[in-house]
Amino acid sequence: MSSMLRAPHLLLSISFTVFAVPALAQSTSPYGTPDGREWDAARAQSMQTHDMNVHQSIDQWKLLSANDRMGFAAYTSFLLTYPGYPQQDKIRGYAEKALLTESPSAQAVIGYFDRFAPIGSRAAGRYAVALSTMRRADAATNAVAAWRMGALIDSDEATLLGLYRGQFTAADHDARMDALLWQGETAQAERQISFVSAARRSEFMERLTLLQGSAPGTLGMSLPSGIASDPGYIYNRAVQARRSGNSAGAVSLLANRPPLSRPVAQPEQWVRELLTAAKAADASSAVRIATSIDDAFAPGTDVSRQSFRVRDDYTTLMWLGGTKALCSLSSPRQAAPLFYRYGAAAQTPGTRSKGFYWAGRAAAMGGDTAGANRYFEMAAQYPQYFYGQLSLERLSRPIPNLDTRPSAVPSMAQRTSFASLPITRAVRDVARDADWRTGVQFYREISNQAQTAEDYVLVADLAREIGRRDLAVIMGQSAHAGGFDQFGKISFPLVPTPQGTDWTMVHALARQESQFAQNALSHAGARGLMQLMPGTAREQAGKMSLAYDEGALISDPSYNILLGDAYFRRVKDYFGGALPLAIAAYNAGPGNVNKWLRANGDPRTGSVEWLDWLEQIPIYETKNYVQRVLENAVVYETMYPEKSDYNGANKLSRLMPGKRAPG
Repeated sequence: MSSMLRAPHLLLSISFTVFAVPALAQSTSPYGTPDGREWDAARAQSMQTHDMNVHQSIDQWKLLSANDRMGFAAYTSFLLTYPGYPQQDKIRGYAEKALLTESPSAQAVIGYFDRFAPIGSRAAGRYAVALSTMRRADAATNAVAAWRMGALIDSDEATLLGLYRGQFTAADHDARMDALLWQGETAQAERQISFVSAARRSEFMERLTLLQGSAPGTLGMSLPSGIASDPGYIYNRAVQARRSGNSAGAVSLLANRPPLSRPVAQPEQWVRELLTAAKAADASSAVRIATSIDDAFAPGTDVSRQSFRVRDDYTTLMWLGGTKALCSLSSPRQAAPLFYRYGAAAQTPGTRSKGFYWAGRAAAMGGDTAGANRYFEMAAQYPQYFYGQLSLERLSRPIPNLDTRPSAVPSMAQRTSFASLPITRAVRDVARDADWRTGVQFYREISNQAQTAEDYVLVADLAREIGRRDLAVIMGQSAHAGGFDQFGKISFPLVPTPQGTDWTMVHALARQESQFAQNALSHAGARGLMQLMPGTAREQAGKMSLAYDEGALISDPSYNILLGDAYFRRVKDYFGGALPLAIAAYNAGPGNVNKWLRANGDPRTGSVEWLDWLEQIPIYETKNYVQRVLENAVVYETMYPEKSDYNGANKLSRLMPGKRAPG
């Protein structure tokens, strides 16, 4: 999508002949006519229907998801009526926040949390109190669970302690104390300390003094012999050191710690603290911190299934450690397993293939050819993605068949159930007249909710029915991330292109810019399929002696494509035909690209490798953008060889002029 840093994109203005659009049923195949115009026919047909109730629910969703002061009843009523809308966890968080200042009835609290389990400990406590008020049989069980989660509303803490003091065990009290110390809840921890077991009291008191800002050992107490391996103790010590200005002490502690005695209770805080320390550390310490992270999780834990925050910080730490080992310490043998863990912890194919590829590169540099090929094999499982394509080149293999189509056939019961879902009805509505950013949120949500091949087929069928190429693209990305690779054809849809335009690059750019959404409008003001800024469009139209029509950037996709193609060709010529530089300039502007060429070398001259140069792009959006557009170009040329002037091997490397070797 368009960068906030995008330089103005040039535009054109001209009247275009409207294509005669065949009915969807007359398409040459269920996957489309040769130029993709059946999508537009389906969209035109879907505009004929409208559901005012659904439309109003989307307006209500916009209000509630953007406002944390609407009240418990407003949030919960919406969630109970329209489950599965985007940002559901955010709205649930708002509902739980409202509980801190409101006193809804026990019936209202139970009615909501019976359907949506509490996320936070305070909400869990409020639920347990409500269950106790109504004398529910599961009240005690929920009270124990809430107690062990940590922080509670003060009044609920007193109520639960009064009702269940005799049922809370020493282990329950210790678990709560540990949670409070991880959460930084000093006041409640001070009250809780009197309930903890004698065996752990000195440990907890030491951690509490650290949390209060005192130096280690201030109490002068004898501590348990194994405390140096306790994750909570190490965490509280590291935080105390960092907050007191002793960043070096925090780094040393985390880089040289012994193996943990047990898995970490709060992995989000732990991984974030390790990442903070590694960023402040020298290369050797950063690598040690990264290398030792996995004892934070129980054996067999799949980090890719952890929360987004854990995954994001974990992969950032693995990439930091891998690059430090490879580039600063010249230790590819240390780097390879870190890059592998970076890939294995990710959910998206682009990130997974990147990690496995660089693990292979590092292994090869370390002389482990067999290990390198194993890593390249892993990355090559993602042939639609940049690093998967490079890995195939490393293995001397061609791009496999990407023109894949699902064999799964949903049952009538599955189709009926899918059609009745609130999210399905909402997607139909946003496809008609919602703004682009709203539509994208709903398209991502319905795609991410799919779990089986049949689910994805239902979403794909919906995309075709309502004529939304962007839903097809998003569905395909989600399916590939979920391990379903049979949706290649529909996830790379076609769009009619004006004669004389660069067919491959129009498709490659538009798929990344807007996912082919005609109504795409970015925060920065970029418009249409090719995401052209009005100023750039006006300039380009002038250069082509065409009338400028800002409205046509949205209303006329052919006009948008013609201008975007002309601007891209101009930028490409400016950079001597170097496609990666032109793509980067299309996203971030020629000025930024020139600045990076001066700072990091010019890959066209061989002074720096193309991959190194691309990875050094300082704007993450642009770095990601270039790789996504290049991989799109390879996929479209592979699927439609008649549109390409090159049908040889190493399709991706040949797009980088002067690249020294395949892969």
